[in-house]
Amino acid sequence: MFRLKNPTSPTQSASKDSASDKVGLGGRQKNFNNVFEVKNRGTESPLFKAARENDVETLKNLIQEKNVDPYERGAVGETVLHVAALYNSKEAAIILLNAFPFLIDEPIDCEMYKGETALHIAVVNQNVDLIKELLALNADIKHSRAVGTFFTPGKDCRCYYGNTVFHMLVLHPNKSMACRMYNFISSLISKEKIEYLENITNKDGLTPMKLSAFEGDVAMFSHFMKKRKQIYWAFGPVSSTLYDLTGIDTWGDELSVLDILCSSKKKEARKLLKITPVKEVLHHKWTNYGFKYFLLWTALYFLYTIIFTVCCVYRPLTPAGPDGDNITIMVPKPLNEAYATAEDFARLAGEILTVVGAILILVTEIPRLIHIGPAKYFGNTVTGGPFHITMIVYACFVLITMILRVLNHEWETVIMAYALISAWCNVLYFARGFKLLGPLCIMIQKMIFGDLMRFCYVLIIVIIGFGAGFDVHFQALDPNTYLYFRDFTITIFTLFQLMMGLTELPGPPDIKIPDIIIVLYMVYMCFGFVLLLNLFIALMGDTHYRVVSERKSLWKAQIAATTLLLERRLPAWLWPRAGIPGDLLGLNVEKWYLRVEERSDYQKARKKSENEEKENVTHPRKNRSAYRWKLIHKNISKSLKKNEDACDMTTL
Repeated sequence: MFRLKNPTSPTQSASKDSASDKVGLGGRQKNFNNVFEVKNRGTESPLFKAARENDVETLKNLIQEKNVDPYERGAVGETVLHVAALYNSKEAAIILLNAFPFLIDEPIDCEMYKGETALHIAVVNQNVDLIKELLALNADIKHSRAVGTFFTPGKDCRCYYGNTVFHMLVLHPNKSMACRMYNFISSLISKEKIEYLENITNKDGLTPMKLSAFEGDVAMFSHFMKKRKQIYWAFGPVSSTLYDLTGIDTWGDELSVLDILCSSKKKEARKLLKITPVKEVLHHKWTNYGFKYFLLWTALYFLYTIIFTVCCVYRPLTPAGPDGDNITIMVPKPLNEAYATAEDFARLAGEILTVVGAILILVTEIPRLIHIGPAKYFGNTVTGGPFHITMIVYACFVLITMILRVLNHEWETVIMAYALISAWCNVLYFARGFKLLGPLCIMIQKMIFGDLMRFCYVLIIVIIGFGAGFDVHFQALDPNTYLYFRDFTITIFTLFQLMMGLTELPGPPDIKIPDIIIVLYMVYMCFGFVLLLNLFIALMGDTHYRVVSERKSLWKAQIAATTLLLERRLPAWLWPRAGIPGDLLGLNVEKWYLRVEERSDYQKARKKSENEEKENVTHPRKNRSAYRWKLIHKNISKSLKKNEDACDMTTL
């Protein structure tokens, strides 16, 4: 299968049914048709025209002529058989194959469609009858490769062959049918080949199972988990089940199912965290290692922030002297005077610890940022994306503060204040480890980077507009009388205070304010204070409602993301691998398995089976679907057997 190249990821569900597949195929055929018709307009040979129009009589007459050239090529390097296949001219194609059998495996020789045979075109057009004819005449299916620029990855590629049949079943909207078809295809192939096919990755490096996780497809992912299920032992309603963790666990896999679920922005993906064995793997990792390391990490960062705060609060100051103004009476000491007493050296130890911590933050954050890209690193709220911004900004502020301290620059205090704010804001990140506070992190992030950003965008426009209107009128008034409107910058700040309700319209009570200013003030307060501020409150209320309704799944996703973050950054000897090696279980030595104890209710299962039997007897038509699948399986098995017998006879 192939699709036209799309700017979105090929793993996105580009086809919702078979009709959408035909859209892509039709687009490819339309492109070929356009190139063919434009380049052959007025120069198309009678042989090609007869093949295109499926004119059997004319084609027979042309073949009998002595001057006919079966090796003739068209404008894009196609043969006459390619033209017949392209326009679904089955009868013309059969006549050409009987007259010129050597054309069956002739490829197109132009750079764009190089290597494409008539069989390729028939498959693309879904022409089953022509495909049967070509296969009956032993068309090459092993060595024919379409390698032109139209098919190969690159800037000139207009389609891709990244997804296998199993990938396409994952993308199919009818999940019940897709699961049945998956089982049906699997029943026709040996177990070794099935494992090989299920491990083939598409263009994005996703296997069919990982693609189902990427799409947040609960039905298909559950189907894959059932296929991996092996009963180890059973005693009554209790059974011990083994699940293959290949592709699910993060060990030795940079793109595991757990990584995909934690980085996904789709709500459906969070539902997969409740499915066995994903739920059990995460529970095992968090309870045994993750929560302990997270508490230690939280305590260390909290202690680190306190040390940094103490170092800033007790920084060395000295009287400003004659160079100071009426407000500033203390300034930082020069570097050569800042470290003289025992207290100063104790503070120096804290400052060194602070700088080392900032460097470690940059060393751990920057490589990850480069590896996965800014969009995924900062854009996912579940993984704490916005907090990574403040973490990097804080580390940069600390290093800048150190440089300004060495240079004895007056901006040291300004940058230090921003660093303190960033450091304490990052403490909120560690609320994600607790069930009651975890959704609070998501709520703050969504409000700041969603609601607040939109509100500020509108607010800036409104304040600048009204600020310019106020400033025009106050330019003609005495600035000493109206200090809060003496220039455009102060006017903007005053309007911001008015909108927040922090002040009233400032001005001397004994001097009359012009009527136009009163009118502007009333309009501004109605629009800015009443409308915009209440709109912002409504937006935050809506965000709060959405987050609260999803707080349980969001917290589990946060726990999963935090667990994987700790696992990636800690040494392997501090975090043992989850599961049981296959050699201890007598299974595949290269795989690891998770043992899960499950309990089944026989009474409910038996009652359900009895009800189904009664339903089948009472309503036999409802059981036709299962009967049809059995019939299809039987007919295809017979067809495969006949083909094998025919091949054996051909070989003999």
